[in-house]
Amino acid sequence: MNDAREFATHLVDHYLGPRLDAAGSPAGLREAAIDLVIDALPDVETLMGAQLDLLTNGRRSQFPDAYLAHQAAVEDSLQRAAAGLRAAFAQAGHLGNPHNFERGAAVRLRDDPRAALRAELARIPRPLTRPDMLQWSLDPAPWLSESHQADKPWPPSGFATVAGLRSLPDGAMAFARVSNGPHAGWVQIGLFERQRTPARRYPDQPTRQLLLVVGLEALDGDPPQGTLPVSQAPWQLWTSPWQRLALGLTTESAAEHLRTTDHVLIALTDAGATRLTLSGLGLPPYVLAPALTIVAALGLEPTQGICGFSLSDASGEALVCRQWHGHLVHDGNYEPLLPAVEGADLLIRPDLFTRLHNMIDDARCRAGVNVHHMSADEDDDTFDDEP
Repeated sequence: MNDAREFATHLVDHYLGPRLDAAGSPAGLREAAIDLVIDALPDVETLMGAQLDLLTNGRRSQFPDAYLAHQAAVEDSLQRAAAGLRAAFAQAGHLGNPHNFERGAAVRLRDDPRAALRAELARIPRPLTRPDMLQWSLDPAPWLSESHQADKPWPPSGFATVAGLRSLPDGAMAFARVSNGPHAGWVQIGLFERQRTPARRYPDQPTRQLLLVVGLEALDGDPPQGTLPVSQAPWQLWTSPWQRLALGLTTESAAEHLRTTDHVLIALTDAGATRLTLSGLGLPPYVLAPALTIVAALGLEPTQGICGFSLSDASGEALVCRQWHGHLVHDGNYEPLLPAVEGADLLIRPDLFTRLHNMIDDARCRAGVNVHHMSADEDDDTFDDEP
């Protein structure tokens, strides 16, 4: 570790940055946390080395799925530094109710587990629901071979049918419908699934990944090539009334926006573990949500009670995001098994899909799609796009 302060600063900004920003960046708190992390680094190096020896075989370039010493040191440093906040404010002449101050500081700085808990409640076995043109992708990671003799195709069979495609034919009719279960008949307006296998030597195979994305779009023309049919949104769309998230937006203006404006109507939220904003252990990589205009135009509100990602109207549950992961694989060594498939989808009640379809207009309603594959050598941390 050549520069302890630079490394400590990176850790604090990466793991604590969003929480410190949300708390208003109290003067001196970030710097105090960095100083405490620097003091802890010698012990962190020792403990983390032992953790990696126990949890990996020493060759893997990615960290194991565990709460490691550097994360614990950053959290401990924040808690210790924050414990002196009230005293620091008092020395600067700012006095207030101690109970209210401590409670407010804790609320702003705590690691928020709600998204991870909701994701667990939203988890289901991997569903078979997907558009007809993606039925070939139901076989999880078909390229993975346990034999030296087997030569399975890469990219997988079926990829060529959607390669370079940005919208599925037939518009709104291309969206799949759930065939059974509590959401039978509901329409799948969003799908985000990653199939990924790690690099291995026995037999020798590189890291490979297949990414499938489907999303509802409202467009007058063709969508730009190379783009994804998803936008970005805060995950609080699932927990807060839409009126709080978009001041000035009304049901009428949202409906007009859907009718007249080109718009990606499915969002990848900031709750996913693949985002830089970390908000709790146990997060899935992807959490989908509808665009705020859909929520407002249909008059949806967060579902009451204990639930996953769910919005409701006067008739009951109206729109949900489901989560799944599975098909455990290994890398040919003595590593813990990893899920090769991780995904999420977005379902809407059929009567609301009809309303939404009518608002957008059939000629503007698109089933956006983007399917691509990547691979990388074992010693390469990045993926290279393949032609």
